[in-house]
Amino acid sequence: MRKVLVTGAGGQLGRRLMALAKEAELEVVGMDRAGLDITQPGAVVSALQAIQPDAVINAAAYTAVDRAEQEQALAHAVNVDGPRNLAVACTVQGVDFLHISTDYVFDGAKSAAYVPADAVAPLGVYGQTKWEGESAVLAAGDRTWVVRAAWLYDSEGPNFLHTMLRLGQQGRSLKVVDDQIGTPTSAHYFAEALLAWAAEPDRWAPGIWHFGHRGSTSWHGFAAAIFEQAGMEVDLAPCPTEAYPTPAKRPKHSHLDPEAWHAAWGKEPVHWREALEHCMRDVV
Repeated sequence: MRKVLVTGAGGQLGRRLMALAKEAELEVVGMDRAGLDITQPGAVVSALQAIQPDAVINAAAYTAVDRAEQEQALAHAVNVDGPRNLAVACTVQGVDFLHISTDYVFDGAKSAAYVPADAVAPLGVYGQTKWEGESAVLAAGDRTWVVRAAWLYDSEGPNFLHTMLRLGQQGRSLKVVDDQIGTPTSAHYFAEALLAWAAEPDRWAPGIWHFGHRGSTSWHGFAAAIFEQAGMEVDLAPCPTEAYPTPAKRPKHSHLDPEAWHAAWGKEPVHWREALEHCMRDVV
């Protein structure tokens, strides 16, 4: 049985990985930020030597997109130095390493779905540090993978899904951006895919991959689908990005093409609406 270390186990994706671990034919060890500070090279080496994993999934990240514009050093430490430390240590110890990245490495100028070979052009500090982290990981060794995902949500924890449900229950009129297009991605489905990689990494060649669901929508469309599936009547109106200015720019179109990942996996990707319906059954 392969042993897998999950870093960032206290975050949204990390928690879902740990929740699904018992269903996988893997021995999964999770470490949160308190247990392992990935920005410290010595701590990373010690953890790998102690755990002796066959694979590492790095779900640790600095994800405060707007705050990153002011906390550039911290964002760089977590999103660039940390992944580099992990990838280098894994390469030295002969451990497979997978790093999670984001659609924010793109500027959103492409009208079709993004594929891994498309040129990156991040619009802000968060996207820039995630791209630099990707580059550092891939430069570290021959057994390194980067998997990008977008608009991640889950049935628990703070995320867009829960924010919409909370606001909808308050009975207020809501305006949600309708000119940013992407694909909501279920943390449950993503975690299943990552654990499948941990079990059989050679299904996917080392390098950059995209994970997601079929179809795309706007944040407004995502909110409308949430309320529809929750059986809630909410006064919901679309609005442009300019109505809610933020410190960091967002890509206007960042749908990631998931077909190559799923072809290697041997599974058909589900539509984002189906994934949302699955998630809504477990909302807490």
